[in-house]
Amino acid sequence: MTPLDPRGTAVTPIKVRDLPRFLKAVEPIATELAAGDVAGALMRNIDAVIDATVIGACVERAWLEDQTPDVLAELASKVLEVNADFFVRRVLPVIQGAADRLTQSAQTASGGTNGSPPSSMPDSPTGT
Repeated sequence: MTPLDPRGTAVTPIKVRDLPRFLKAVEPIATELAAGDVAGALMRNIDAVIDATVIGACVERAWLEDQTPDVLAELASKVLEVNADFFVRRVLPVIQGAADRLTQSAQTASGGTNGSPPSSMPDSPTGT
């Protein structure tokens, strides 16, 4: 059963035509989620949350802006629920990649692993 938005309209999966705008809206949220502060990421990027919800739920921004915050939370969660497969295959790998880069940067900054090449390099194909 497809979840309904507060107006009783079915929330359907994001269409390809909406992906560029949706991914642009989700990007700042995903980047901050990688740092582990979910509430902070959502609060600091509320405009992006609203944009992603408008796109994912196919509602007018003016309509959503006239609602109470609980309607936004409910509708945003329904957009996530309906598009869970997309999020698992596309967004979560982006978040994981960002988290991996942050970890690597932190290690490099603290004198940890710096990505140096292995101590024994393979022989040159030219035989020099």
